[in-house]
Amino acid sequence: MPSGTPSRASGSPTWKSISRTTTSGASLGHRLRGQGRHHGAGDPGLFHGARRRPVPGLPEEVGRSPKKKGEEKMTRSGRFAGVLAGVALSFFLVSSTGAQPAINIKFADAPPPTWPYYQGMKAYKAYVEGKLPNRVKMEIYTAGVLGDQKTIMESTRMGALQMCFITSAISQAVAPSHRAWAMPYILKTAEDFYKFAYGPVAIEIGNDVEKGGLKFITWASAGERGIVMRDKCFTNPQTMKGLKIRVMQDPYQASIIQHMGGIPVPMSLAELYTALQTGQIDGAELGPSLTVSGKYHDICKAYARTLQFRIPGEVVANLNWWKGLPADVRKVLEDGIPVLRKANDDYIDKDPETSEPDRLKFMESKGIKMCAVDLEAFKKATYPLIEELKKAIGAPTVEKVLKAVGY
Repeated sequence: MPSGTPSRASGSPTWKSISRTTTSGASLGHRLRGQGRHHGAGDPGLFHGARRRPVPGLPEEVGRSPKKKGEEKMTRSGRFAGVLAGVALSFFLVSSTGAQPAINIKFADAPPPTWPYYQGMKAYKAYVEGKLPNRVKMEIYTAGVLGDQKTIMESTRMGALQMCFITSAISQAVAPSHRAWAMPYILKTAEDFYKFAYGPVAIEIGNDVEKGGLKFITWASAGERGIVMRDKCFTNPQTMKGLKIRVMQDPYQASIIQHMGGIPVPMSLAELYTALQTGQIDGAELGPSLTVSGKYHDICKAYARTLQFRIPGEVVANLNWWKGLPADVRKVLEDGIPVLRKANDDYIDKDPETSEPDRLKFMESKGIKMCAVDLEAFKKATYPLIEELKKAIGAPTVEKVLKAVGY
């Protein structure tokens, strides 16, 4: 029996109370309206006591509570009038308020809230809810409370989440062309990133996620990449040889670290702090912002600005959900994309207190040694991976990207 449904047992006080009906349809409507204030429309017990019509082929007593002496019997016309009164009241309330069903948007990411993704998500929520008050509610789930990036992407594909903020290293599982972002040393500066990420070629590549049931929303800056070291510096492929380096769970990025001289160890962020702290690994492939936001500077002693790539953040939505949105809601979500992007990008690249140059200075102030790195040696060591990628995702895609970035 559903929770909240009164027992039909003849001795049940609750059932006796509900079974006491009235001969007045108007009176029943009044009582239904009164109950509606407490139970709300759709409460399973609201009309339960009025379901007294005989079932064909069964004695009329089946499913009834025995009548008590003096209990009045409601006529069919009275029951109909009462139900009609309740329906009329509901129609009046909806018509007079013009209320529309609220649209709930669950939006998740995996990094800590000191990472730029969260800043973009907060700004986006404020914009969307401000434009559509009482119409849209956006719930933000940050810091991996709903799982790592792979998990939240799959949850979005399945429709359990409406939107998520991930990286191209994760979305490439459904859109192999996204692996182009990991080509080593094709983007030197933040300006190079912006020019490419928000241009036509990158957007075209982004749209490839539709094959996997996702709607591409935007790329966003996740800053430069380097390697934070537990104990000591390295400077070139020779001195990096044999060092165990954490990488994202992406075979191509693992290959980059391998070509740079290290031993790649795929690992999620949730495992990273303990792995560094216990010496399970020697270092981790991270950027300055993630190093600080994850407090890895507390347990590490050196940082190498290897600048091998700029893996972007990426916002995607469930494709069917997106297509099914009312046009005006979808337009507001689209109009808010620059707001999200600016909050994210400014936080990591421009804000004097949170940008990557500031993070590097902060790390130095905490005793982190900045390693002198031979970038040309690493660039030369990793170049063969660009040729390998042509075979993996197609030469036309790779050549299109290289041309767009001026490589």
